[in-house]
Amino acid sequence: MDPEYADFLLHADGWPAILQDIDLFGTADFGSVAYAEAEELVRVIEDEVQIERGGDFSRLIPIGASRTDIDILVMPCASGSNRTAPVIWLAGGEIERYRTFSDFFRGMIAENLAEADSLA
Repeated sequence: MDPEYADFLLHADGWPAILQDIDLFGTADFGSVAYAEAEELVRVIEDEVQIERGGDFSRLIPIGASRTDIDILVMPCASGSNRTAPVIWLAGGEIERYRTFSDFFRGMIAENLAEADSLA
């Protein structure tokens, strides 16, 4: 597991509505209905769209998903790997790619601040 995401799980253990209706999964979500649905959505997307994983990463694991739409957040994963991985935002195809989990988290903060400014 990506060490930055693992550290996030140790401290925050998930984040409901990190951006609108997109939730970051916590440890209690692994194995839940929402997680199973996210895994299925990843399989469907992978059948339709080529997603660059990079290096020796073998599969995509969901780390978050929308409660009402097709948005899903994934990280490439490699068996036995303990190195940083990108966060990929998918919604039918690749929407955004963040180099690290920290970059992703900062990006979500910026998105929320921009949304708050637009409402002011």
